[in-house]
Amino acid sequence: MRATFTQEQQDIAKTVGALADAERATGGLPTHWQAPAGDATLLRDFGLLGVPEQVGGIGSSLIDLLVAVEALGERLVASRFPAHAAAVQLLCGSGHGTPLPDEVLDGSRVLTPAVDVPGATARADQVSPRSAVRTLVPYAAQADAVVALGAAEGVWTSVPVEVTARESVDPSVPLSDVTLPDPQEIVPAGTGAARATLVVAAELCGVAQGAIELAAEQARTRQQFGRVIGSFQGVAFQLAEAATARKAAWDLTLYAAWAVDNGRPDAEIQVHAAKAAAGAAAVFAAERCIQVHGGMGITMEAVPHLFLRRALVLDARFGRGSWHRRRAGELRIASRRSS
Repeated sequence: MRATFTQEQQDIAKTVGALADAERATGGLPTHWQAPAGDATLLRDFGLLGVPEQVGGIGSSLIDLLVAVEALGERLVASRFPAHAAAVQLLCGSGHGTPLPDEVLDGSRVLTPAVDVPGATARADQVSPRSAVRTLVPYAAQADAVVALGAAEGVWTSVPVEVTARESVDPSVPLSDVTLPDPQEIVPAGTGAARATLVVAAELCGVAQGAIELAAEQARTRQQFGRVIGSFQGVAFQLAEAATARKAAWDLTLYAAWAVDNGRPDAEIQVHAAKAAAGAAAVFAAERCIQVHGGMGITMEAVPHLFLRRALVLDARFGRGSWHRRRAGELRIASRRSS
């Protein structure tokens, strides 16, 4: 595995970052989702990232996609692109060889993943769903179809028969419960769930990075007792700990993506570990950001609480962080016993 990003991956990060800078959250709790100006551009121009050649891609690696998604998470952009990309990755995992529809790859038909089961902490492929309902589905009312994950059935694309809006802790990311019709055309999930889970992990790493940068800026400029507050150990150590956790989570996410793309035997363990680490890092960084901002950090007009809201929403998607942490441990123990 390369230890550095390629020039192309650096260009992807810069391009998406430039698009996202115009959409960066500036404070105030939104009352509803509004499509950012760059939403259509992201869906149209970056839809082939991470899609294998055998299903219509151009040979782009999964890491290429994660670099783009991380840049959006850092700026809290409320784009449908990460959810659409995760849904596409769900369809890519089986390597079935049937190209994905052009309208999906060019973003003119927007998909969203439906993988979480009401009352369960695990993804739908790890439990036996008792109903056709999937919960915490992002942008369900703003998508053209969902890509559903089942237990033994695999994955399939369908239009929900019912969409029930839920109250989202982050109103810029609307969530819904969806009721699915009987599946018509099912493909094996393969590595699809793992690939899609890493898209969420990458966005969480971006959220952590954005929270750390905002807190660091406050620590560099806010003064108390004649000194910038970043010079106090009580502030500096918190940010150093947050930066360390975020770096570890991002490195783990990239390694897991490489492991999945290259069929490594430890890929599933790394995916679970990456999702758990990314969720914990994002929540921790957002909480530290609020603390560094003091009383201002908990006001609705300030930005810090927006990072915590986004981190909590993403940590619960594709299985909760606690379940991923436990699953990584179970798989590691099983691996050692069999070796």
